[in-house]
Amino acid sequence: MNKRQRGFISALAPAIDFARQQCQALPARDFHDVTGLALHSRTSAQTPAELLIYGPIMSASFWEDGISSADVAAALKEAGPGPVHVRINSPGGDVFQGTAIHTALATHPGVITVDVDGLAASAASFIMLAGDVIRAPKSAFIMIHDAMTQPYGNAKTLRKAADLLDKVSATMAEMYADRCGEDIEHWREAMTVNEEDGTWYTGTEAHEIGLVDEILAITAGEDPDEEGYVARRLDGWRSVLPAPALAFLEQHPVPEPKPEPEPEETTTPPAVAWDSTQFLDIMKGAFQ
Repeated sequence: MNKRQRGFISALAPAIDFARQQCQALPARDFHDVTGLALHSRTSAQTPAELLIYGPIMSASFWEDGISSADVAAALKEAGPGPVHVRINSPGGDVFQGTAIHTALATHPGVITVDVDGLAASAASFIMLAGDVIRAPKSAFIMIHDAMTQPYGNAKTLRKAADLLDKVSATMAEMYADRCGEDIEHWREAMTVNEEDGTWYTGTEAHEIGLVDEILAITAGEDPDEEGYVARRLDGWRSVLPAPALAFLEQHPVPEPKPEPEPEETTTPPAVAWDSTQFLDIMKGAFQ
């Protein structure tokens, strides 16, 4: 279902405000320097800009780094109105930052196509839902679970954060239900049945239940086979992957990167010293 047919953006306002406060507490930064985030501008008004979200989702801090809602908002502003092709390979992270990124994509003036290149887990699965069209290879992995965060503060602050998490989780379940057709209780069960471990789906399984609209066939570029393409992108997230994903990687080992070839040694001929008298004599001879 098209994202603009959903009326949940206002319900996310408290989480969005919380995420913005996290970002405002830190110095502004250039999104071009953020590891895992890249924007390739559109070559014409009809072709989409390409936005890569290839890293953890979190508020940038002095202790750790990640892709924040402010970074994505800045990238979309630079892309300008028009279609955007979003490619996700992320283990998720801060639910409030993910909520704000979802909203930035969902309210962007242009068609959003989302490809899950390898992994869309936790907050990244929620970001994924902002797509007008969602695609994934059959061997990609998607994980959903109840909202979690790492708040800092006293008991009053923590209680407030817990209440907000409940609201965000309920809204997420409603959006999964709206996209896939099951009721909210079904999705709350899927989000909580394994506690923090969540429920994992392959691309094929996600397609069968409606989380993904299309199975993406990998047929071109430097990764001609789908299994190799997905394995390369999953490999960096081994610490968060479930047993089926790890088994997939065992069956599709990622080759070690080839070492850079040593530069060939070249022998530079010795420099020849010329004086002005020799040069004039040669030039005179050339024109006689």
